[in-house]
Amino acid sequence: MSKLQQLEQIRQWRLPTPRFSSVQYEDFQRGAFEIGKLPFPVAVRSSYGLEDGDQQSHAGQFRTVLSVEEGQLGEALEEVFASYPEPEESQAIVQEMIYPEFSGVLFAFREGAWKLELIEGQGEELVGGQQQPETILLPKFNRADAWAAAFYSFWEGFPEKGRSLNRALIWLSYYTQVLLRRMDAEHGLDIEFCVAKGQLLLLQARPITTPEEAEEVLTSANHKEILPPQPSPLMTAIIGKAGYRLFDYYRELDPSLPRRAFIREAAGMPWINLSALLDVMVHWGLPTQLVCRSVGAEDFYQVGLRPYRMMAKAPVFFRALHQQSNAKRRVENWVGNVRGRFGWRRQHRELLWDNKKGAAFKEWLVDFENLYVELVSNMQVLTGAMSGPLALLDKLGLLAKLSAAMEAKSASTDYLQAFQQLRYSMIDRQDFLDAFGHRGFYESDIGQKRFFEYSEADWQQLLGRQAIAEPELPRRKKANTQWAKLLAPALRLAHSREWLRNETMKLFWDFRKELLDQTALPFWEYRPEALLAYFKGKQAEDTLPKPASNASSGWDMDTFLCNHHGRRLPLNLLANVSEQRTQQSTGIGIYPGKVEGYVWRVQSATLDSLQPPNLTPVILVADALDPGWVPYFSRVEGVISYVGGLLSHASIILRESHIPAITQLPGHIELNDGDWIEMDGQTGEVTVLSERESEEV
Repeated sequence: MSKLQQLEQIRQWRLPTPRFSSVQYEDFQRGAFEIGKLPFPVAVRSSYGLEDGDQQSHAGQFRTVLSVEEGQLGEALEEVFASYPEPEESQAIVQEMIYPEFSGVLFAFREGAWKLELIEGQGEELVGGQQQPETILLPKFNRADAWAAAFYSFWEGFPEKGRSLNRALIWLSYYTQVLLRRMDAEHGLDIEFCVAKGQLLLLQARPITTPEEAEEVLTSANHKEILPPQPSPLMTAIIGKAGYRLFDYYRELDPSLPRRAFIREAAGMPWINLSALLDVMVHWGLPTQLVCRSVGAEDFYQVGLRPYRMMAKAPVFFRALHQQSNAKRRVENWVGNVRGRFGWRRQHRELLWDNKKGAAFKEWLVDFENLYVELVSNMQVLTGAMSGPLALLDKLGLLAKLSAAMEAKSASTDYLQAFQQLRYSMIDRQDFLDAFGHRGFYESDIGQKRFFEYSEADWQQLLGRQAIAEPELPRRKKANTQWAKLLAPALRLAHSREWLRNETMKLFWDFRKELLDQTALPFWEYRPEALLAYFKGKQAEDTLPKPASNASSGWDMDTFLCNHHGRRLPLNLLANVSEQRTQQSTGIGIYPGKVEGYVWRVQSATLDSLQPPNLTPVILVADALDPGWVPYFSRVEGVISYVGGLLSHASIILRESHIPAITQLPGHIELNDGDWIEMDGQTGEVTVLSERESEEV
């Protein structure tokens, strides 16, 4: 489709575009052409047939002449036609000359974030690549948002450039969705626009021909808590393959949501697709900060609450409430069902392992992916059900008190107390294994060892030095009876989530043990396709390809832009992120208590890092935490993490165990091994004390 045809469609659909006319090459050659009632000066633009094809684009390769006066029109048309490879039977556009304050290009991918590039003044230098633009990601606004923007501000946009520009860009977002519905563009649209006197004008809308350039904002989020610094290739592949199925949780609530991937792979790691989650928030009228605060990421959209959209989505919220009201029963039924279902399937595979190992592994893979998807989906339901009530309790200052005082504790807290008792020989090792042998460091990765597999040397490292006296285990305080009765249901939802985690880890162990019984191969080091070839007998162990190690992989970036080529860019390249003026100075308090102590800085939970410094008292500082860090919690007076949330698995354990704790400590507050610090679990404040004391360590 030529540029002229695009403009004719835009005008036909009554979308805003400058007035224009066209000149046929043959008419120009004869001197017999008209441009109607267009006032001079005008812009003469190319409209070559192959310029904006579905398969290939030649943007910026043909001439455009601006500010053409009446006596210059013939010369300008000559320049434009001369830039065509074959001008015969082609046309040029003569368009009303606009002198915009801003010009830009929007890359609106059907699946992916919408990237907007903006410059001041005319846009020809942007399209031709001569001027560096400012870039933001444009949320997907609807018509109601565009009308509401005239009355109140709910989007930061370009914070330094005025509300009129932001309102015009909101209209651009709405018109883009209109164009995507009506135009035949498989991968999305590349839209040129300008803003003149606060009014948006569309200049072009051509199909995107480079779908691999579609970008998403990815974040480590809770993956950094529950997965090791280098997740096993097998687990990474399984999580990545489940990405679209995991997003179906939101699409079941709201079928109008487009298909997206909840998980994306980048640099050999599985990341959570933050842009997809924020697009859901925008679609439902909720503040994007809700998600960003929960995962500790920058809010690159900065969209506020819009009650009119929430009202329009009332059926979605009612479906979610109905689902969450039955969350506890749903999870209990699922656990009971899944034990029998996967147990039966495992028995069925015993014969396959004897005769058709390839078929058995394929079935194993399908079952384990289904288990993972169902686990995460149930976790999402429970988290949604508990997040509102527990956040309210936290604001009222009651969450920590009630969590610590409740008689019933979560399964994860029971795990911590059992480990403390094991360390001090208060229970037998076999009793501990009977209850928690299926657990271990980073247990959400099937490639990680469980306590069942530990050697005697491993146990010596795990348990460390034995104390003579019994430890002083947390004393349970009596809760206010009225408050406890009223609020206990919300806390029980948190307990249900920890119970779900514990029961599912038993199933993870069953799946791991099944492969351990079938091969001595370290199967977790290979991707599924390599393992399938091995079990089918098509490749021997010594010829199996291992994934290439990536020096820059690991949780090396908390939140970043990533395209389908794997190119990763820091989020502060976006204009509305790099210009944020405030910097958080405190973390989130998890359990109150002021503690002074020496920093024990641990990068990851391993047997080799389990020995604390020979100093007292000690405060554990980690990038992220989950129940796998239980062996560390019994050795310290306080805990600080840079990544986490109010309702994370580790936060629940720490609160219920009366351990002063802080999470989401800002990254610029750097704490190093041996620093003498004070932490306040009530306010989230951390203070590095005198340099002299730190240096003496």
